Amino acid sequence: MLAVHAELVAGGAIERLAMDDAETRLWMDCELASLVENRFFARVDPASRGAELRDVWEPRATRDGAQLGTPHAGARYVVPYWLTQGGCRVGTVALSTGGLGGALLEVSSLYVLPAHRGRGVASAALRRADEVARAHGAPGLGVRTPWAWQPAVRLYLGLRMWVAGWAQALAFTWRRGLPAYDVEIDGGEATFGVLVDGRKEHLIRASREGDRLGWVESPRMEASRAERSDVASLAPGTFAVALAARGFPLIRSLTRSEDRWRARHDPSCLGEPEALAQRIELFEAVDRSFGFDVRTPRVPGLLYREYDDID
Repeated sequence: MLAVHAELVAGGAIERLAMDDAETRLWMDCELASLVENRFFARVDPASRGAELRDVWEPRATRDGAQLGTPHAGARYVVPYWLTQGGCRVGTVALSTGGLGGALLEVSSLYVLPAHRGRGVASAALRRADEVARAHGAPGLGVRTPWAWQPAVRLYLGLRMWVAGWAQALAFTWRRGLPAYDVEIDGGEATFGVLVDGRKEHLIRASREGDRLGWVESPRMEASRAERSDVASLAPGTFAVALAARGFPLIRSLTRSEDRWRARHDPSCLGEPEALAQRIELFEAVDRSFGFDVRTPRVPGLLYREYDDID
């Protein structure tokens, strides 16, 4: 992992964050700006309004008003960097060192300064990091984002990253052995498939049926399940997140739908749409309990209970 970091630095993609207090403070202001933008939908430029971020927004944007810790504290496991393009600092990112035993290069604190938005900075940074990680033997790249941070969710879905889980947040990944996939949504109908030799092999077809989800798996998907392939384990969850982001229901209307809903807490159902439905309700209830502004697509069939009312 450290060789990956070194190559990205040498290639001008990232620049190590110095220990200097003023520079560290600016990097932390970028972290705050990201929280404010995603939790209150207010864009505050950290380069010019750092004092406002710290005095006005930090008590609101962090959970329980806790101050952000220094990004240098966890350098044994995660190293903070500036994102750079053409020698110019355009944002922030942090990369894992593999110190916790993870095989994937984990990306966090990905933030692009407002003046550099709309140029594909984040997408280019992720693609380059994934390319270098694989060249050094890592299987790929992972990045996590809260469900409520919909711009990030749409970015990662648009990049065709697979969803590997949602324990504390949505975990997106590019990984060796996983093919490119395609999602087509037309009104109340949607399909999910993988691209093989330039053509799409359909795996799952979904439809809106009131507040329930129609869900039909193709013979190819059934064969993948029998093979216990990575595609079979990740395809339902990836499709479910894409559907939820478009306001589709997640609780299926097929036979045994009630059994699926009752099993939504079972770890073995982690990638199923009913499990995502349960998690979305919980994620949003937690965010509301901290006073954050939640603006997400409404998923039909969910009760959207408060945190203390969720079983």
